[in-house]
Amino acid sequence: MYRCPDCYSDFLMRVEPCPGCIDQANRKARAKKAKERRHSYDPNGQIEDWEFWDLLRWYRTCPCCGKNWSAVEMIARDHIVPVSRGGPNEAKNLQPLCQPCNLWKSDRIIYFDRHFAGRCAPLPEYLLPYLRAAAPGVHEQTTFLEAAPLDLRLRYPEATARQLEEITLHLSTAQELDY
Repeated sequence: MYRCPDCYSDFLMRVEPCPGCIDQANRKARAKKAKERRHSYDPNGQIEDWEFWDLLRWYRTCPCCGKNWSAVEMIARDHIVPVSRGGPNEAKNLQPLCQPCNLWKSDRIIYFDRHFAGRCAPLPEYLLPYLRAAAPGVHEQTTFLEAAPLDLRLRYPEATARQLEEITLHLSTAQELDY
């Protein structure tokens, strides 16, 4: 039995480089990258608590799953157009979601209708300029026509996050073309 003197991982034989040390280095590198990414967000566009709570009063329930806020353990500040995809870190780009729905949505561009839980809605007008940067090629209608037929009636529990993102993008580009 071989024990690495640096990470104290046990192996049947001596291996160079040690897989345990490599895993530790990878975890540290990912954590450092995530920390840098968090600190790179625009500090001038930080959202105040009162702005989020003011926004929350317009939503009776979680717009994704429909749970009442009193039954939700934690309310997450979800960016409609994710910051990682070029969206602004401002209150106008937020929608409140329960924590499980926020994790399910991940970094997708999904705007939920606040009146009908689980149903997608077109992006608000002020977010349409960010759509070009976040999803290049969306404005070419051929991408939607060549893809599998899109059922615009799909809702949260039955649809995947990718399907709901496609519906949101489709509704948003159709809305933008009307203007």
